Amino acid sequence: MNMKKILSFVLIAALIVSVLVTFELTASAQSADIDETGANNKLTVICRNQILGEVEVGSEFIYHVALNSGGHNIANGQGELRYDSSYVTIVEHGNTRSDGSVDMNSYSFPTSIRNSNLVTNYLGERNAAYYNFSKYTGIGTFTEDTQFFKIRMKAIKAGVVEIWHSAKCFYSVKNTRLIYNDVSNKQLDPIPYTIRSIEPAAGYVGDANGDWQLNVMDATYLQRISAGEELTYNEVSADANSDGKIDLLDALSILRYQSGKPTKSNIGEWIFASEQ
Repeated sequence: MNMKKILSFVLIAALIVSVLVTFELTASAQSADIDETGANNKLTVICRNQILGEVEVGSEFIYHVALNSGGHNIANGQGELRYDSSYVTIVEHGNTRSDGSVDMNSYSFPTSIRNSNLVTNYLGERNAAYYNFSKYTGIGTFTEDTQFFKIRMKAIKAGVVEIWHSAKCFYSVKNTRLIYNDVSNKQLDPIPYTIRSIEPAAGYVGDANGDWQLNVMDATYLQRISAGEELTYNEVSADANSDGKIDLLDALSILRYQSGKPTKSNIGEWIFASEQ
């Protein structure tokens, strides 16, 4: 190891130690608050009396709608998503149009129906989002393993929230009803249906200590790992500079990110297993 690297590591260590006491006191105070209130910092997501899963408050998750079209080609359709914005919020992935709506085609829909002239999707009034693909016919069939619609959301308060979704789909034979307000056409064999699910984030790049936050405490945690302490961590989250190694350079990336300096990694981004 050359002298420049040694000096860099010494500087990093000194900077981390200089803020360690302040942040440890802050973390202790936050832990005490949680213990006194008894809050578990979890949000349970339900839909139509079905529990979809549980996510950490402050983290992002994917709300996913799968569709089995019963072997029939979909001609057109639309969907409506409603939620309580005091518990969750939509993370907008797409370009905002002049009317304030959001073009989320490239993120929310599969390639088979992804086209700026095909899908219209927008965030409407508060607590609601809508989409439709009524400008096209012959989209094709869907199985429950095929992405039909997804949207990324963030949990902002502990408790229980219902994310209500309803779909209307028609198939290409005389525009006959396939699914209407989530009620299947039972004359079709096999019967089509929709399935809703959520995917919690698998990690957060730079969140070395796994508390779903990104701050200097993560740099301190990485320093301890580099010093030889046997601490648990998510490898993708801890690899803040995305170089395939867990070391003090990851701590440096976090400190640069916290100070507003540019980094060359995906630090600060949520990780989802389905998107890797």
